[in-house]
Amino acid sequence: MSTHEKYEKVYARNYGVLTKEEQAQLKNARVAIVGAGGVGGITLISLARMGLGHLTIIDGDKFEDSNINRQMLAFLSNKDVSKAQVAEKTVQDINPLMSVTHHQLRVTEDNAKELLNDHDIIIDATDNLVSRVIIHRAAAELGIPSIWIAVTPPFRGGVMCFNKDTMPYELALQHPSYQQALTPEMRAKIEALKDGRARTAITHGALPDWAEGFINKQAPWAVICPVANMIGLLASFEAMKFIIKREHLAPTLAPRLIKVDLSTPEMVKVQTPSEGSWNNEHL
Repeated sequence: MSTHEKYEKVYARNYGVLTKEEQAQLKNARVAIVGAGGVGGITLISLARMGLGHLTIIDGDKFEDSNINRQMLAFLSNKDVSKAQVAEKTVQDINPLMSVTHHQLRVTEDNAKELLNDHDIIIDATDNLVSRVIIHRAAAELGIPSIWIAVTPPFRGGVMCFNKDTMPYELALQHPSYQQALTPEMRAKIEALKDGRARTAITHGALPDWAEGFINKQAPWAVICPVANMIGLLASFEAMKFIIKREHLAPTLAPRLIKVDLSTPEMVKVQTPSEGSWNNEHL
């Protein structure tokens, strides 16, 4: 059986939902994803299972015990192994035609545009707020659509898309850094936004002791498996929308937000901010 025949067999059940032309668009698409952990891991697995043609995976971390509660690529057997390396091996075992490039490093102002150039979509699946600013700034400068994700205790999260026609990432999420240099002082202000999200999380049911521990750098960000993975799956679907460009199936462009709260009856809904942008500390 040829590689092409194998591909057609693997993705036969996509047809009827996707056309042959749309499947070919996926097969020819190039996506860069920064972060192969809780959200990024399931996002890249989902893209591989949809038949994506090329994936660039960027993650400088290795798996540790605390990843196993939610990360689809984390197992006891790959503790201390590069996340990017495991991700590459996994998606190539899923998708017979996928080409993969992995980088075991972090995105910085110095390397962002070189790493992210020549892709159709950039997915921000990191949990570092300064890195997110760098990623979306680079995407905007390169003219490449980008997808933002967030996971917030106890059961909340969101997905939002950006392109050349949307408001900038830092304005959509009310960052103090818009058009400002990322000095050490500015980086500290950006990082403090997550402390604000921890405080807001208490009002939604997160444990106060955890929030205090996070703010005092004594506890990690709290995430459970269903929330992280639902957000990742939504991000992969938004990427598919960008790729196939089907009429009446448009990406959720900023400032519109796919807002997730699994503790509510609706659980997932698309919202537009009443004031034109979102307070990052409240997401």
